[in-house]
Amino acid sequence: MPKSMTGFAKLEAESPEGKLYGEARALNSRYLEISIKLPRADSLYEQKLRDLVKRHIKRGKVDATIKWERSNEQAGAQKVNENVLAQYVETAKTLKEKYGLKGDLTIDNIFSFKDIFSYEENNNINEDVLMQSFEKLIAQLNQEREKEGDLIRKDLTARADAVASNIAAIEERWPLTIKMLENRLREKITEMTAASSIDEARVLQELAIYMERLDIAEEIVRLKGHIENFRDTLSSDDPVGRKLDFIIQEMVRESNTIGSKANDLFINERAIQIKVEIEKIREQVQNVE
Repeated sequence: MPKSMTGFAKLEAESPEGKLYGEARALNSRYLEISIKLPRADSLYEQKLRDLVKRHIKRGKVDATIKWERSNEQAGAQKVNENVLAQYVETAKTLKEKYGLKGDLTIDNIFSFKDIFSYEENNNINEDVLMQSFEKLIAQLNQEREKEGDLIRKDLTARADAVASNIAAIEERWPLTIKMLENRLREKITEMTAASSIDEARVLQELAIYMERLDIAEEIVRLKGHIENFRDTLSSDDPVGRKLDFIIQEMVRESNTIGSKANDLFINERAIQIKVEIEKIREQVQNVE
């Protein structure tokens, strides 16, 4: 079953150390592009997370964000930067002596100096919690992509059926069309040869060559084969977007040839309908992994 390249997933996971929040979004792209945003303290896990994404997703643009909220019991301890505090005190003393300023530093003043206080770095995500949660997040993303992929498959199948129906109508019509065209040309040739010294055998030989050039039987057979290949590919569990692209190119080529060769209004109308459906198929396939 084909997967869509678009999807969204969101996850929250709790552990004794804290709570993890994750979001993942997938968009269309010709290749696999991965962007992962982690807390700075946990950036060392980024490559492992990239490798995990590559195991589950083969094509598309994947943006994932992980945030980590540590529990109060696990929060880092507050530290006082005594060197900075001593500099403030010494600077205040110097200014008072040098310029005769009045006033003293108070505890309220000290708490207003943000660079005096800091927190110990104690915010690393537990690796097992991170990897297990991230794998669940990507699994949820894939479930969404599969749901949308199933809708795309149904639409593509219906459009392939419409193409096949028009091919069947052309195939049924073509023998009558070629016969009518041949009869009209023979009548004209008979009139021309009766009124001149043109070699009738030579003209009939050229007629046969001309009618062979107009024959679309081979194009019909090839186009039917491409439709069957298209259907078989849709049922595959592997990424199929690129292969479907190539099949569509061949379908376009054959339908264009049929439209240009057939000198028949009915067939030309069906060929146009086929091209319309193929163009809609092409647009949908751009969303397939």
